[in-house]
Amino acid sequence: MYIVLKLKEIMELLEVSETDAIKAVLNLVSPPPPPATRQNWSRQSTFGHSAPTTQDLWAKLVESNFRCDKCQSQMRLSFNHINSDATDHRLENLEVICFACNRAASVKGTKDADHHYKLAMAAIELWKKEHNYPTLNQIRDKAGVDQIGGATYLLKFIETRLNDKS
Repeated sequence: MYIVLKLKEIMELLEVSETDAIKAVLNLVSPPPPPATRQNWSRQSTFGHSAPTTQDLWAKLVESNFRCDKCQSQMRLSFNHINSDATDHRLENLEVICFACNRAASVKGTKDADHHYKLAMAAIELWKKEHNYPTLNQIRDKAGVDQIGGATYLLKFIETRLNDKS
């Protein structure tokens, strides 16, 4: 029950409707459409202008129970080439992986899978305490992360919404 109350509070603070929240959840857990993946891989030289069949890609999703092979998350799934060769589409070289695990494995990606969540929650908690929007350094320190990175615009959005309430 606590999670429902917390979610309702955040939705009210950020002015997110129930319909938009439900749409967002459905969007996050919708599996990647195999036809689009196949088309993308077939069109791009990065992927060798080839791809498995849509049926094979769908079978990988079913085999993984529509969950990340690494952490079991259902959110923002995609296909990953295990050996990092984007042209090697053998089914044993493909894994279903969530965005967070994919980014964590990337040289460029953040190593903190909950980066955006931690920053957003820290910003909201600090604002609730002071009724004044905190600095990015305060948010970063409270969240316990090294950098703000790609969450900058999420935090600007939260700042805009919360400043309207002050």
